[in-house]
Parts: sequence; structure tokens; C-alpha cells
Amino acid sequence: MSAAARLHALLWGVFSLGGFIAAFLLPVLIYVNNIAYPLGLWPMTSKDPTSLLVTDQILGSIFVFVAIAGSLFHGVFRFQTTLPELGLKSQTDRIAAIGYAVIAVGIVVLLYYLLVLNPSFVKMLPIPHP
Repeated sequence: MSAAARLHALLWGVFSLGGFIAAFLLPVLIYVNNIAYPLGLWPMTSKDPTSLLVTDQILGSIFVFVAIAGSLFHGVFRFQTTLPELGLKSQTDRIAAIGYAVIAVGIVVLLYYLLVLNPSFVKMLPIPHP
């Protein structure tokens, strides 16, 4: 099996995992932030549930990262595999490059956002200090 075939199989596996995440984890995040909290179904505190989820718990930050990054990869990968079927077969390589760039930029922005909200996460990383 060639390296390209292995990479292709790996990307389809990540696509499948992203679909699972989009189907199971993203609705929980949407329910808590957009339905339960505004309607008063979430316990009222001085903070909204997103800040409680992201700033108070490392596990919450990981949950938000997995839910958004997995859904982003799934959506962009599905979009870029659909476009050639719409008559853009000659642009497949460009579409793939743009799609992976969107995924990379989205994940970097998400990581930056989560690290700004939860700076204690950086202190927990095993980075050698001089």
C-alpha cells in the first residue's frame, strides 16, 4: 500500500470521527449555550456556560476543542469532496489545498482563543523552562 493510499485512508477515518463528533458532541454544546442558558434551564450563575466550560476546567477546553475542530474538519472535508461532483473536477487540487488551509487556520485560531481564555492550560504543558 502506498503512502498516499494510507494518508487517504487516514483522512477518511478522521472525516468519519469528525462526523461522529458533529453528530454527538456539537448538539450538546449548542443546547447548553444557545437553548438551555437563554431559557433559564441552565443553573443561573454570574458567568455564561461557555466561560464556565472553557475557563474553569481543562477538560472543558478539550471538549470544546474536539467538538469544534472535529466538526470543522468534517464540514470542510465534506465540502471539498462534494465540489468536484458539481463540475469542478479540474480544480480538485486547489480545492483540497484551500480546504486544508481553512482547517489549519481554524484550528490555530481555536487554539489561540482557548489558550487566551484558559492560560493555566499552558502552565500544565510539559515544556522545559530555562
